[in-house]
Amino acid sequence: MEHLFPTIGEGTWAIDLTAIGTSILAALIVLLLARLATKSVDVRKPRGLQNFFEWVIDFITGLAKDTIGGKRAMTYVPLAFTLIIYLFVANQMGLITNITAHIHEPMLGISQETLDHHDGEAHVSFFMSPTANLSVAMAMSIGIVTMTHFIGLRNPKSYFKHYIEPNPAFLILHLIDEVAKFITLGLRLFGNIFAGEVLIGILVGLPLLFGFFPTGGIPLIVWLAYSMFVGTIQAFVFTVLTLVYIGQKLPHDEHH
Repeated sequence: MEHLFPTIGEGTWAIDLTAIGTSILAALIVLLLARLATKSVDVRKPRGLQNFFEWVIDFITGLAKDTIGGKRAMTYVPLAFTLIIYLFVANQMGLITNITAHIHEPMLGISQETLDHHDGEAHVSFFMSPTANLSVAMAMSIGIVTMTHFIGLRNPKSYFKHYIEPNPAFLILHLIDEVAKFITLGLRLFGNIFAGEVLIGILVGLPLLFGFFPTGGIPLIVWLAYSMFVGTIQAFVFTVLTLVYIGQKLPHDEHH
């Protein structure tokens, strides 16, 4: 069963309201968690969310020092910390619930042609993991990779020298590598989260077997646990690659 999403406009430039809404919701959840973690800060006896956030910060700090190195590593810890927490929350949202409406007439960006293609009824989803949307994942990828280039251009001599090392003949390979970063960073995130949500939808939609026992029961529980693990790993991978890409754009003498 194909789920559609409410949109404003049609075609390539249609605005997906579900993706925008869940992206904002994920950001608000992160802000709420940060507020709860810092509400009653106890330096001597950290507890609960404060203890978890401190552990994550220490973990990210270690990653930054390993990938970037030197004093400059601490500059990018806040960015990496925000990324991993936001992506962790965003990647899990589609596992919580799925709010769906059945549309029988054109509305919410669903045209009559689309309804006819779906036998007069469209299933419109109002909730998802924002990172299961290709546009959201690619926007994050493009934003992060572009930012790393601006960081590198602060030291133009070192930045442009990188493209002809160890030999000018490697220029084309470096350019291909840079273009690939824009594509692979976003597609990796999108593919893993989207695939998980699609299979969850299939398992939930399986017919009942043996009375009230759903055939998708045990497989669904297993897949939910696996999807949560994958979502966590993807948040980690995206964050690590961000730090690696930043480190590649910094002058080599700043890594020590």
